[in-house]
Amino acid sequence: MATLGERIKKLRKEKGLTLQALAGESLTKGMLSLIENNKANPSMESLSYIAEQLGVDKNELLEEVSTTEMRELLHEVESLYKIEIQDPKNKFKPIIDKIKPYEKKMPYRYESARLLEIYSHCLYHAKSERWQTFLDHAEEMYEGLHMINKTADIHTFRATVKFMEHDYAQSLKMLQESRQFFDEREAVLDSLKKLDFDYLEAVMYCAVGDADNALRIMKEAVDYAKDNKIFYRINDLYRVMSFQAVLNNDQDSRNYYVKKLRLFAEFAEDEEIYHTLDLLEAHYRNSFTHEYQKAYDIVEEFLEKKCNMDISQFSLEKGKALYGLGKLDEALHWLQDHKISEYLHHPYDLSMNYEKDAYMALIYEKQGNHNLAVKHAEIAKENIEPMPDLPYKKFILDVHKKITQ
Repeated sequence: MATLGERIKKLRKEKGLTLQALAGESLTKGMLSLIENNKANPSMESLSYIAEQLGVDKNELLEEVSTTEMRELLHEVESLYKIEIQDPKNKFKPIIDKIKPYEKKMPYRYESARLLEIYSHCLYHAKSERWQTFLDHAEEMYEGLHMINKTADIHTFRATVKFMEHDYAQSLKMLQESRQFFDEREAVLDSLKKLDFDYLEAVMYCAVGDADNALRIMKEAVDYAKDNKIFYRINDLYRVMSFQAVLNNDQDSRNYYVKKLRLFAEFAEDEEIYHTLDLLEAHYRNSFTHEYQKAYDIVEEFLEKKCNMDISQFSLEKGKALYGLGKLDEALHWLQDHKISEYLHHPYDLSMNYEKDAYMALIYEKQGNHNLAVKHAEIAKENIEPMPDLPYKKFILDVHKKITQ
């Protein structure tokens, strides 16, 4: 971090001023050189004069970290943070190392609050217990600056942390308390932030097994987005609604929401939505209608595209399809390739993935390897027991009963 002299020198050079030009008639060139090299301290009168010459407030010069320095740091950190989110394997240490020297010297401004917010997120993902302190500090700054939407981001992150710890009921409670907090203060969140809250609350309702309230909130959110001509979160809402329709065995609703998603994907030219729809369709054919050949064809068509996308979920569906088609050795190969992402936390996602070991148990049993069949049936049962009563749970428990008895 720059000293007072270094900050003056940096600003002088940025303004294209020589020592003589900055010194003017009120300072000598020699004295200004001493100040810039930290060999002399300016009086308050001299400091005010230097600040006026540089076109900044004298308080900015006195701050241990200048506004310019904070803005440059934030720009660099924001760029790194986007890369980290897109590629979690890269981890968060580089960002932590950049912010740590400033953690106790943040001036009271937006740049500091945002840096502290990012810092707390990175510390959380790095499994440091210190993350909450800096998140609280960021919230205090946002509150003081009257940045209500940024304060809302802090609230949703706290609720999301509980969600990632699989404490779904507490996560939902925290989010609802946050909404009440903003309502009581008559704080008006912007439209995008409101849709964030709606989507998260609906997802959390799904997680605790309250599909009715989840669907109610999602429909209200879609209507709100339509009324305000906002497309934000529409694809996420339709995706969850289509999956909920699959779980409810509501064919008409499933077709309706899938059609809406396809239209949105075409409008947005978003290939990822198409891939999500392919995965949903393959999963539906495998786990619900048992049309294994159709599921297999969908997966093969996706794999032939060689998309820049994680194929682990498609490996699971291909393994299930091959099992259904009686190709046990091939099925086992694809199931073994499947890995559950450490970033999956929703019971729906987890329950889907826990089917893997149940299918492996069935294959091993048919191959005459009873011990391995029991082992994987036990793994599947242990994983699924804390999950809500979804079709996956019934399937896995039925397989466990069949294998162990």
